[in-house]
Amino acid sequence: MVELEKEVLPLPPRYRFRDLLLGDWQSDDRVQVEFYVNENTFKERLKLFFIKNQRSSLRVRMFNFALKVLSCLLYIVRVLLDNPQEERRDCVGGVNCTKHNTSSSHPWSEFDWKLIIWVDRPLPLWALQVLVAFISFSETMLLVYLSYKGNVWEQVLRVPFILEMISTVPFMITVILPSFRNLFIPVFLNCWLAKHALENMINDLHRAIQRTHSAMFNQVVILISTLVCLMFTCICGIQHLERAGNNLTLFDSLYFCVVTFSTVGFGDVTPQIWPSQLLVVIMIFVALIVLPIQFEQLAFLWMERQKSGGNYSRYRAQTEKHVVLCVSCLKIDLLMDFLNEFFAHPRLQDYYVVILCPAEMDVQVRRVLHVP
Repeated sequence: MVELEKEVLPLPPRYRFRDLLLGDWQSDDRVQVEFYVNENTFKERLKLFFIKNQRSSLRVRMFNFALKVLSCLLYIVRVLLDNPQEERRDCVGGVNCTKHNTSSSHPWSEFDWKLIIWVDRPLPLWALQVLVAFISFSETMLLVYLSYKGNVWEQVLRVPFILEMISTVPFMITVILPSFRNLFIPVFLNCWLAKHALENMINDLHRAIQRTHSAMFNQVVILISTLVCLMFTCICGIQHLERAGNNLTLFDSLYFCVVTFSTVGFGDVTPQIWPSQLLVVIMIFVALIVLPIQFEQLAFLWMERQKSGGNYSRYRAQTEKHVVLCVSCLKIDLLMDFLNEFFAHPRLQDYYVVILCPAEMDVQVRRVLHVP
């Protein structure tokens, strides 16, 4: 039995399962060929340019942000050129659909839906909006294709993708169906896509310049951009819905939103029809939910920053004289002995002491650092 075990040859480091089953792996003198997947494909090159490379990704983010801001500006231009009191012809298929502005003395349920569904969009402005929508749609679909990892619903059900489809697909439909060229499209929702692009652009910017960014700065940017997006959405939404009511201008809508969200409430400018009133209620609820969360995160970051003693920026490090004290555990006795001995020398009076410690500071150490 021992001799039989000695005669059994060890298995080679590489063999095929078929040869092992057939028993002819011992006399197999063929050369093993290994296949490697070439990752330098066209898709990988696009992914490297649009996603992986920091500098090129930053350029893409900046272009996307500028595109969204341009679409919002074109929407404002369309609103400024619009006059719902004028008679409009050829709304749908050449049908004469004269519209009259509904005065505020009418009941709240009586208004013309055509003033909300259809707008007056000049042909050059429509062409610019279609061009911007086509570029934005192409970029979005390309990024979805490059970031696809097997779950298509994860890409489709994302809020930025849904907003992108709402603001771009109808414009491309108007190219095929010219009768819908004056259909209202909520392009002002692109402000939220611009906010999303701005956050990604800031992250890519800090990665490209290889500097650590402050979480406090990011949170402040998110808070300010959220406030701007809420105000812009409310202003544009109320202005459009009131085309069938008081026919408010953008400035009137801005005045109403500022007065309402600041809880002043003069009452001289108010929405007159129920769709605009419902929008105001929805925006107030959204503001009451979103803004406290943003302020809470900002306050939490501020408290954490106060606990850690603050940041010492690169600019201060280049312009100020400083020394770095690295300790594993910061005690009040050790700190006071070091500071007294360090600042006892006259030449060291102008130096700053930067303390690096992984442990959390106690109350006494924090008091000494705040009031030396």
